[in-house]
Amino acid sequence: MAVDLEFHVLVTDVDGTLTSQENRLHLPAVEVIRKLENLGIHVVFCSGNILCSLLTLEFYLGISGPVIAENGGVVMKLGWEKPLILGSKELPLMALKVLKETFGDSVKESGDQFYRFTDVAIRRTIDRETLMKTLEDKGIKINVLDSGYAIHLCDPQVHKAIGVRKAIETLGYQSEDALGIGDGQNDVELLQEVGYGIALNNAPKILKDVADHVTKKSFGEGFVEAVEKIFKIQ
Repeated sequence: MAVDLEFHVLVTDVDGTLTSQENRLHLPAVEVIRKLENLGIHVVFCSGNILCSLLTLEFYLGISGPVIAENGGVVMKLGWEKPLILGSKELPLMALKVLKETFGDSVKESGDQFYRFTDVAIRRTIDRETLMKTLEDKGIKINVLDSGYAIHLCDPQVHKAIGVRKAIETLGYQSEDALGIGDGQNDVELLQEVGYGIALNNAPKILKDVADHVTKKSFGEGFVEAVEKIFKIQ
């Protein structure tokens, strides 16, 4: 992996990217993030997770960039008066109602709906393609994203690239100034938006196909592999 570009921002997914297969924070990945911050590289978390979880992570890891929650629907940084809400929850809630009417108890909501501003997360009990076809047949146009940990019903205007663009803008840079790393189907737009996109080895084919590079290692180990090579840190 030979990259001659200079990046000022690292935008990274969290679950499956900074974690182990058991979804525990990979401590060497945390150490690498601290090294990047010490070098003046802004680290931005971009996840399907809820805002309060990402802000907590931001605080304890000491990152300087804003966080992007709900697959691009919400952007926030500690110290801001309020979050930037980039989507609406109206259509996701309508989609949830239709799916429950169609599939009954097979549709199970995640336990964090109260904290979500723009999307609805449901457990992966029904595959994404089936859910998409059902909603299309009902005339509901919505983004259905699979993070590998949940299925997200999102405002049709929302995906990670929207949040990435806004977050990087607040730092005074453009998308091409950023390196992106991810491992899920919901990271496709993230990798397409940034100047250079890396998919981890545990990523699905759809993400690897749009990536500029695919790591040899998986999960947090793959993240460390990518960052150490791009930013030449040890």
